Amino acid sequence: MAWFARKKIKAANGLLGIETSPEGIALARVVREAGQPANLLECQFHKASPDEQPDLLKRLVDDLGFAGMPVNLLLHPATYQMHLLDSPDVPAEELRDALRWRVKELIAEPLDDVVVDAFTLPSDAYRGRSRMAYCAVLNKARMLAWRSMCMHAGLQLRSIDVTEMAFRNLGLLAGSEGMSLALLRLRSSEGLIAVQHGTDLYMARRIEQGLDHVEQDFSAITLEIQRSLDYYESQLGKGYINRLLLLPMKRNGDVALQALSSGLAVKLQALDLRDLFPDQLGAEVSEQEQAYCIAAVGAALRQEAV
Repeated sequence: MAWFARKKIKAANGLLGIETSPEGIALARVVREAGQPANLLECQFHKASPDEQPDLLKRLVDDLGFAGMPVNLLLHPATYQMHLLDSPDVPAEELRDALRWRVKELIAEPLDDVVVDAFTLPSDAYRGRSRMAYCAVLNKARMLAWRSMCMHAGLQLRSIDVTEMAFRNLGLLAGSEGMSLALLRLRSSEGLIAVQHGTDLYMARRIEQGLDHVEQDFSAITLEIQRSLDYYESQLGKGYINRLLLLPMKRNGDVALQALSSGLAVKLQALDLRDLFPDQLGAEVSEQEQAYCIAAVGAALRQEAV
């Protein structure tokens, strides 16, 4: 998924993944060489208000020597809407325009004020029923502001991506080939569970409750997660989930892992970036630091097909 034309990325330069949030900017750089594992060469987070972020990004690019590098800008979950819709029977290149009109009744903004992109679910999802597609909606003014921010910093904005696809990239690196793998992220106000089989994303669901709601009682979140897993296994036709990975958390990671593990039918494991990049990240990188950067890492793992 991208709101800009897809282009191949030169392996020698790698790709920057950048996520802006109300708290600051996360930046990751991944380089791929033919036949070699992905190398994570940069992974950092800097606190800054949204007004401070354009100048901060420019300083970081100048300091790190990243001028001219291609960027996959990752949307913070609060900045876009994601809708699951019936996919019209149109060629792939016409899907975006076709769904643009279908999403009209689901959004409050006029169509002229938003940009829309979409991707279909695999053909074997939903046990042969109607083909489905995820449709993402982004405010146009925000998109133009982010493009200006990248231009101001001296970067080449190649694509704008969504968290669901960044997680798909992480899952592939974590070993989703040939199996159903789920990634779970819990934040202060909400969460996200995404399930894939190999490179294909089959399900992405927002979890309505976050860490601010639990007060050490994870029963409601556990139930919501288990319902999502049951839905995947019963409705999407891919069988049981082989692995469920909990992404790094800014706080209460150990508490959440223990509490959720006791209530889920699938074994829950913590995902550690140091396991995915054992030669690039040192032992001193904390779980909190990983939590701030992991989505940007997923964005930097994007591979262009055309």
